Amino acid sequence: MTSLMSGLSARAAVVAPASRVAMPQSTSAPVRFGFSVEAAHKKGTGSTKNGRDSNPKYLGVKKYGGEQVVTGNIIIRQRGNTVHAGPGVGTGKDYTLFALRDGEVLFKPGADGKKTVRVVDPVQRGGREDGKPSRRDKRRELYTPRAEQRAAAEAAAATR
Repeated sequence: MTSLMSGLSARAAVVAPASRVAMPQSTSAPVRFGFSVEAAHKKGTGSTKNGRDSNPKYLGVKKYGGEQVVTGNIIIRQRGNTVHAGPGVGTGKDYTLFALRDGEVLFKPGADGKKTVRVVDPVQRGGREDGKPSRRDKRRELYTPRAEQRAAAEAAAATR
């Protein structure tokens, strides 16, 4: 142990003269810890703000005018009250219109001019409320239905 201490003290005694200043030999940056940092060699993918979609909500008219409905049938699924409920039609909490009784779907403007849907008995649908003929009745007066034309043509061909 004394030999070790004597060796250290001998080394510590050797000091460079005060006139010399220690300068690095090269001006390049020293290599630190022996590792290097590499740049990315593949392009980053990045992020996108697109590429997502919501599930379909299946909104719209489910039973059209003139169709038969039973109690509880959904007539219209809608967002907001775009079509209002008339007689025989109820409104759900999500504004779904449904039939309150059996009958036929009828779309008519309400008293306030809003679009309304109502469920009526099929026998009530005979014509307009003001007594004038409906468009269907006018069309039948002007044009003979094809089924009647076909039947007349077949009857004429059979008599020849």
